[in-house]
Order: sequence, then structure tokens, then C-alpha cells
Amino acid sequence: MSQEPWTDEDAYALATTRPTGGWRYGPRDRVVLSGKGLAVGVGVAHLTFSALLSSQSPEWAVVFFLYSLLPVWAIGAAVGFLLGLALRRLRNQWLHVAAFFAGGLLMCAPFGGLSATGPLLFSSSIALAAGIGRLAAWKLVRINDAGVLSK
Repeated sequence: MSQEPWTDEDAYALATTRPTGGWRYGPRDRVVLSGKGLAVGVGVAHLTFSALLSSQSPEWAVVFFLYSLLPVWAIGAAVGFLLGLALRRLRNQWLHVAAFFAGGLLMCAPFGGLSATGPLLFSSSIALAAGIGRLAAWKLVRINDAGVLSK
């Protein structure tokens, strides 16, 4: 019997090891995007959104890019982060792309009437930009390949 019962290394090791190896996220999280991936996704979405808006009038391309800079990065990063947190448990990345497209469409549909190009074009350009932004971050996600979900 040990003189120091509180230094049992086996019992302590069980409490500190992670069940899925080097995965530092929750055991049920399947797809996790880093801050770099979020920045790449928002950046590509911003460029896509600016390109779609400037296709109507190319002489205003720089103005569209500059005026959409702050709103796209602030709202896009916040919504992308929250939607990414909600979708962590889904391993199929096509569902992530579809959710970003649908989320962009549903979020912007009420505000589409403020656009001179019409509600459908404005909302669908934001939705398409969000979907393409998530698609651009496809290779930057970390995937948990654990076979069985833990309870």
C-alpha cells in the first residue's frame, strides 16, 4: 500500500486524458473550423458578394467593395461563427454549404426590399456568397473521424 494515496497516477491519468486522442473539442463535434478558416470564408464571401453586385454596374465595383467591407465582415463573421457552432455535429460538409446558403437567404429576405435591384437578387447574392464562402473553407476544417459518438 502506498504512503501517499492521493498520488495514484493511474487514477489521475484517467481523469486528464481525452477520449478521442488529440481532439480538443467536444466528443460529439465532427467538423470544426478555425479562426483562419472563418476569415477565409468571410473574405471569399465578401469578394463574391462584391462581384455579384458589381456585375450590374461595373463602374461601381470599388464602391460596392468598400461600402460592404464593414457590414460583411462584422455580420458575416458573427453569423458564420454561430452557424458553424450549430453545425459542428454534422459531418457532411455539403449540409454545411446548404445551411449557409439557406441561412443567408432567410436572414436577408426581409431586407431585400431595400435594394434597388430587387429583393430576390439582393438576397440570393448574399446567400450565394455565403455558400461559396463556406465552400472555400472546405479544406480548412478539422474533422473528427471517431467511429462512434460518445454519449
